Amino acid sequence: MSTVQANIAAGGCFPPTTDASNPTHASTSMQGGQAVFENDNYRITAGDNNTVTITNKHTGETYQAWGDPHMKIDGQQAFDFWGTTTFKLEDGTKVTIQTTPWGNNPNATLSSKVTITNGDYGVQITGVDTNTTGDLKINEAAGWGRTLDWAVSDGNVMHENPAGKGFLAVDAEGNIHAVDQSWINKTDLLKGGAEPAGQGPDAQRLAEAFKDAFRVLTGLVSISFFGGFLAGLAASSHDHGRRDHGVGHGNDRRVGFEPWLGQSSSFASLQISANVSVTLGRA
Repeated sequence: MSTVQANIAAGGCFPPTTDASNPTHASTSMQGGQAVFENDNYRITAGDNNTVTITNKHTGETYQAWGDPHMKIDGQQAFDFWGTTTFKLEDGTKVTIQTTPWGNNPNATLSSKVTITNGDYGVQITGVDTNTTGDLKINEAAGWGRTLDWAVSDGNVMHENPAGKGFLAVDAEGNIHAVDQSWINKTDLLKGGAEPAGQGPDAQRLAEAFKDAFRVLTGLVSISFFGGFLAGLAASSHDHGRRDHGVGHGNDRRVGFEPWLGQSSSFASLQISANVSVTLGRA
C-alpha cells in the first residue's frame, strides 16, 4: 500500500507515466512479412522489396522510397536519390536509408538498411533490398537510440516541411530550399557531379564544398538555428491550419530572426546571420 500511495499525485490521481527515453512510444515488429515501426505520430514500413514507406498519422501524408530509389510524396514522383539519405521528421524521428548497388545494374542502387531513431529508442531494419530475398529482419536498440544515431552516418539530410508538402534542406550559404531533383543532383554525393562512383574530380570538389557546411548544419547550427526555424514555421502553420498556408512554388522570402541579430556563424563558405533567404514550396 505504501508503494501505491507514494505514486499518487496530489488530488488523488496517478501521475502520467511517460518514458523519457522513448517519448513517442515507439516500437517495431514484424507484421505480415514487413518490418513495421510505429510511434504516436508516424508509421514506417519496410519490406524485402526495396520499399520504405513513411506515413504521417496526423496529416495523412506519405513518403515512399521505392525502386532504385525513387521518392514519391503522396503518390507523386518527387525525386530520385542514390546514396545514404536521412529524413528528419517533425517529431524528431530520424529515418536514415542506406543503399547498396543493384545486382542487375551496379550503376543503380537499392534501399538496403533503414535506421530509425527517436530519443533513446532505435531500430535497424536490414535486408530491404532484393539482391537477396528472405533476409529481412529487425534489430531493436531500445535504450541505445542515441548511440545508434551516432554510429550511422546521416548522408544527405532533409527535414520534413511543417508548412507544406515534402522536405526542406539547407545549402552551404544558409539558404533553405524545397528538396527537388535539382537539389538532390547537387548534394547526393554518391552520384554528385555525374560521377556514379563518387570518385571523379567534380564529385570530390562537391564533397569538399559541402562536407564542412553540412557537418555544422547537422550539429550545432542545425539544433540552434534550423531546428528553431522549423519549430517556428510549424507553430505558425498549426495556428493557421497545418498545410493550408504553404508557400507557393518558387517564392523567395527574407525571414528575420531577432534573437540572431548581431550574431553569425562562419564555417568555410557557410554564413548564417540575422536574415536567411528561404525558398519553400509544395512538392
